[in-house]
Amino acid sequence: MKSISSFVYKFYFTFVLVFILFSSFAQSNQVFKTTNSTLTLQEAIAQSLKNNYGILIERERINQATLNNNWGETGRYPTINLLLQQNNGVNNVDNPASFLSGITINNSIQPALNVSWVVFNGFRTKIAKHRLEQLQEESEGNAEIVIQNAIQAVILGYYRVVLEKERIEVLKKVLNYSRDRNRYSEVQVDLGTATTAETLLTKTNFLTDSINLINQELVYRNAVRDLNVLMGEKEVEKVYEINEKLQAPAETYQFADLEKQMLEANPDLNRLLISQAILHDATLLNQTAIIPQLSVSAGNSYNYNRQDLSQATFSGNQESPSEPINAKTTNYFLNFNLSFTLFNGGQLKRAVQRAKISENIGNLTIDQNKLTLSRDLARAFDLYNVRRQLLALSTESKNVSEQNLQILEERYNSGLINSFDYRQIQNAFQNAAFNELQATYNLIDANTTLIRLTGGLTE
Repeated sequence: MKSISSFVYKFYFTFVLVFILFSSFAQSNQVFKTTNSTLTLQEAIAQSLKNNYGILIERERINQATLNNNWGETGRYPTINLLLQQNNGVNNVDNPASFLSGITINNSIQPALNVSWVVFNGFRTKIAKHRLEQLQEESEGNAEIVIQNAIQAVILGYYRVVLEKERIEVLKKVLNYSRDRNRYSEVQVDLGTATTAETLLTKTNFLTDSINLINQELVYRNAVRDLNVLMGEKEVEKVYEINEKLQAPAETYQFADLEKQMLEANPDLNRLLISQAILHDATLLNQTAIIPQLSVSAGNSYNYNRQDLSQATFSGNQESPSEPINAKTTNYFLNFNLSFTLFNGGQLKRAVQRAKISENIGNLTIDQNKLTLSRDLARAFDLYNVRRQLLALSTESKNVSEQNLQILEERYNSGLINSFDYRQIQNAFQNAAFNELQATYNLIDANTTLIRLTGGLTE
């Protein structure tokens, strides 16, 4: 009876476990149908730069700013207008005091060519062109910020996938230990040397580790989906073969060197400097409004007029002409205009003062941003060094736990320790391995933050 009940129990346990694993495997295969393809970090970044919607929007804004950066937008070139006017009129004159009465028909055509050009406006044209150049650089600076944020997100998303994949490997290793312990316990049950409590414990551990593995595979698949979104991959269920391992960065930094590089290449600070140059140009433009402006206009007009007086009556019984009268007039002109605002209630002066105040605010904002960036850099630098120490301790702890697990496995097989003690060591190894992986990922995160603050991601 004991052997039959033991057989039934093992059959039921095996059936439940196989059902759980098969259901999880079937669901994952149902979702992830795409054939695996190898993906490197460089390929992930390249795909993100190609497909990221934020980057695509910034590219269009750069194209817009580049289009505006043209001398033709500043008023440097003259304006040429070609005019053509055609008039038709019928007049019925009934005025005794007029020498002409009756119906007159007028047809005229007047082509004209006008040229206007601002010869001097206090170098406003040159300042306006420089402002357009700065606006283009500002658009490029905004794009660089978006690109750096996208690259940082892809790097962390990529290594998140690697992290979750390596956690799966750890859980598989732990599951193998549990599977061996469970099989060993089943042999002891058949030999009648194992207690019921210990047998149930090994089976429970095996089930728990199997469930942990299934849950971790779900976390891994979600990490892959998140990476697809970051890369702009429309097929969010696409999976990849990633052969890279979590590898801690080995760089050592000096804070002074990082701070110098940050002040030179930080994209947020560079964008503020460009914005400040635009504010300075706004001040100069307001100052040019006080300077006299000289403009010149030239043109030519021609007027051809046809007048039909055949139906009109002249005073003094003068005979009306039977043929239309044609008149031609040609006009040339060259005009100079010098304008200067003597007084408008102090509006020009106040406009200059407002522009200078905005420029001063910009300078204060830059100083504030430099101070904030120095603080952020100091925090990131300190965090990087602390995480290096934590990684070293986590690695040592993991190695010790793994060695302890191997030693206690022999003792467990020899019957010197029970399943409860062995399980504690097994959990300690799993936690230590997870801590090492997380510490490695955290160090990669800290290193990426340092590179972003110093403007190195786009390099």
